[in-house]
Amino acid sequence: MKKYFIILICSLCLLPANAGGYDHFIFGVCYYPEHWPETLWDDDARRMQECGVNTVRIGEFAWYYFEPREGEYQFDLFDRAIATLAKYNIKVIMGTPTAAPPKWLTQNYPEVLIVDPDGLKRNDQTRQHTSYHSSKYREFCAKITRAMATHYAGHPDVIGWQIDNEIYCHARESFGPEDHEEFRRFLMERYRQLDTLNHRWGTAFWSQWYNQWSQISIPVVSSAYHNPATMLDYRRFLSWSAIRFYNLQYDIIHTLCPDDFITTNGTFGYLDYYEMSKKMDIYSHDNYPCFFAKPQYRAATMATLSRSYNGRYMIMEEQTGTGGQSYLLRSPRPGEMSLWAFQMIAHGADGMSHFRWRTAHKAAEQYWFGVLDHDNIPRERFDEFKKEGLQLKSIGDQIYGSQIHSDIAILRNIENEWVYDYQFFTKEISITTVYEDFIRAASELKLQVDITGINNDFSNYKIVFAPYLIMMNKPLAERIKKFVSNGGIFISGAHTAVKDYNNSMTWLVWPIELNSIFGLTINGFNCYPPPSSNANFIRLGTDSIPVNVFADFPKITTAQITGTWGSGYMKGTPACTENTVNKGKAIYYCSFFNYESARALLKKYSVEANITPLLNGIPETIEVTCRTKGNTKYYFILNHTDEQVNINPGTGFYDLINNRKIAGSYTLQPHEYLVLKPE
Repeated sequence: MKKYFIILICSLCLLPANAGGYDHFIFGVCYYPEHWPETLWDDDARRMQECGVNTVRIGEFAWYYFEPREGEYQFDLFDRAIATLAKYNIKVIMGTPTAAPPKWLTQNYPEVLIVDPDGLKRNDQTRQHTSYHSSKYREFCAKITRAMATHYAGHPDVIGWQIDNEIYCHARESFGPEDHEEFRRFLMERYRQLDTLNHRWGTAFWSQWYNQWSQISIPVVSSAYHNPATMLDYRRFLSWSAIRFYNLQYDIIHTLCPDDFITTNGTFGYLDYYEMSKKMDIYSHDNYPCFFAKPQYRAATMATLSRSYNGRYMIMEEQTGTGGQSYLLRSPRPGEMSLWAFQMIAHGADGMSHFRWRTAHKAAEQYWFGVLDHDNIPRERFDEFKKEGLQLKSIGDQIYGSQIHSDIAILRNIENEWVYDYQFFTKEISITTVYEDFIRAASELKLQVDITGINNDFSNYKIVFAPYLIMMNKPLAERIKKFVSNGGIFISGAHTAVKDYNNSMTWLVWPIELNSIFGLTINGFNCYPPPSSNANFIRLGTDSIPVNVFADFPKITTAQITGTWGSGYMKGTPACTENTVNKGKAIYYCSFFNYESARALLKKYSVEANITPLLNGIPETIEVTCRTKGNTKYYFILNHTDEQVNINPGTGFYDLINNRKIAGSYTLQPHEYLVLKPE
């Protein structure tokens, strides 16, 4: 009996984690019935169904309608819109409208508005001009959320909720009296005793010792530099405040609508998404590749990050056409819209919603083009959207719930990023760029990598990279030591473990808590001004890798030297080391990682760890990922170039997109994508 019980549990673990109404692959679009004559709704829904749409997001900016006057609620317009969509078997994700409050709220209660450092309140003629720290604003957000959730509780056609919209997209900071008071309350809860805060922050420096909590304020621009410990706690406060704002609405909706899934969208700064996604059934990312000159690897990086937060993600807003407000981005080339959508799916997305159905006639986003143009005439974008939708209608439920499995992880500590956000050293420090460097290098080598949060379990990976791991504590150090001792390969970059979690230096020798595992100590460092890549290089095997900002000077104890500095007074001294501990290895790379070092180290240690490429016969520029469900693998092959490219993945594959066998060699057209399933 025990044997069969274990088999049952293992089988259940392979099933997709269905959250409320999220039990199938979503293909949809963002829709705004309040913007359009009701006479268009039926035709809109009919054409959506024709394109394979099964879900739309609505309501996220309609607070003015839901509550036209304080305490007076109405839902008729949206009830009729939902009923019209339901005629065509289209379900709804309802957005709470708290990113854009109505005029009666901001003008009757101006204390909810963001206050700039100079004391001026933000103008209320846009969106996201209110402070999450405001108790009055949170009170009204709770009321509208409760009213909406009460009205739509148990509604058969409302399957999910998006809380707010793109939290911290436009504004994060506010400097009014209540904002300062909330910061103090946060610190009082964190430290309990004022003396504890003084000692952990080191406020004896520059005579900053606090005698009363009321003496502490949010750090604003002053005559000199702020305490790094203060700045880290301030960023922790900003994240905590946004998560409190999110959780307030989550708890209301989850209580009243327990069968609906709950999410929020966007990826922005000063927010710990690992913490926020604990109360999230699925994470939602907004993918706008045209914000980047070369979007292939940046978009893949953001997808990998999104997948890391709670293990499940979807796209709530996928770029469809030209985008812009006062600015204007380039237009997607023919085929790129769907290529980028399938790239997100290739990296694990279990849903795809495009922004937006029809391009707005008026206001700030009239240049954010949707599936349909302003004149409502279906053109090439409509045709491409329809083709994509019908493809996903065919294969969506096959790939739904399949997972990305990787033997390689990049360790991410958001708080370390906040440390570098203030003490950035030089303008060349860019942590997101380093993640992108790893994603690019892995893609070219046809290796699959994860990005994983610092508090996640990384013990099952074969290789773990740790960029910018500036803060260290004993529990994390013990996890790293255990990982290496059990056979893992741990690779860290320069300036590892130099501070504690107060963002303070300590009495310990660098890398603190990790001297023995790396088999070295750090005697000093050099920080090169821009452009640092011309200042020095590291000889690593046959590779010459340009330095990236930092150069550590290690003193070897038990480690072996695997790379040396190539020029200057450091020439010939250790620049990369390897220390064997029991079954594993700890590698210390003495500069910050860049693309060249990521590629060289991935190539070397993936071979040592017996990690093989996903597929052979695929050129470097072609992206390959693999999703797995049970014993079935789905290989996504994407051509991001403007040219035909020959590939040869081998025989024995079936092309799910085009319903045909792939017999060895195949020519990918520009922006073409395939989903191959082994026969």
